[in-house]
Amino acid sequence: MSIVDEYLAHLDESKKTSFVKVTRQTKIDRAIGALATKMAKELNDPWYKKMVKYRDKYFKTRKKIRTKYAPRVRSRAISGKGISDLIKKTKEEKKKK
Repeated sequence: MSIVDEYLAHLDESKKTSFVKVTRQTKIDRAIGALATKMAKELNDPWYKKMVKYRDKYFKTRKKIRTKYAPRVRSRAISGKGISDLIKKTKEEKKKK
């Protein structure tokens, strides 16, 4: 039994409540990707370090964006107004500056 088959067996055993049907080939591709990443980490590959660096930057930037815009979006959602109105208003304010 290869390591990919072991990984797939582990995926089959785990309990998930997903409604998306995934083909066997997709599962194999995901398993190969996960195992390749794990191997790169174990071998201290410089590409792995680069991947982690930019992934961290992505998550930090996403958090900043959500922190900045979440209150506006939340108030719009609660009041029943659309987000598109907020976007138009923000663009108009930027043009005035």
